[in-house]
Amino acid sequence: MINLSKSEFVKSAPRKKDFLLDKPQVCFLGKSNVGKSSLINAICNNRKLVYVSKTPGHTKMLNYFLTDGRFYLVDAPGYGYFKDRSYDFETLMLDYFRSSGKCLKRAYLLLDVRRTITEDDFATMEILNQFGIAFTIVFTKADKLNQSMKAKAQNEIQKHLENFEVIMTSSTKKTGLDDLRRNISTALNSK
Repeated sequence: MINLSKSEFVKSAPRKKDFLLDKPQVCFLGKSNVGKSSLINAICNNRKLVYVSKTPGHTKMLNYFLTDGRFYLVDAPGYGYFKDRSYDFETLMLDYFRSSGKCLKRAYLLLDVRRTITEDDFATMEILNQFGIAFTIVFTKADKLNQSMKAKAQNEIQKHLENFEVIMTSSTKKTGLDDLRRNISTALNSK
């Protein structure tokens, strides 16, 4: 299994010319404020690896982390919340998906389990499908669910995501992290 604890920041890529395409990689993406940075820190056992901002929309570049000396874990900007109108999330991500080819082994689409799945989330799934990128749905913040919220979340999964691979996680309670680590390891070790 890949040692995600051996992850270190390599570079940020604001444009296509800055992308790293020399190693296999997995990409984490999702709506701003979904808990992406916290989850990456949790699976890598390093609370300081990725900056966790209290302000949504903080990440505006692809951030590459060299993992176990052999792979990149890529932290993509969040979508759905931008104060800076000069920033073009869609172009950056489409360029990345077009450029990454066989380097991108799997995308992890993070969704807040307490929220309804949005048009932006479904559009992202559609784009991943169009590019033929395998992806896993990762629900975050599972520790914040009460019983009725759990029932609602289960209903959403059955209604909209029954044909998708789904992992339920909590960065705080550390639930689902081993499942996610195994999934990443399998994706990166596949041909």
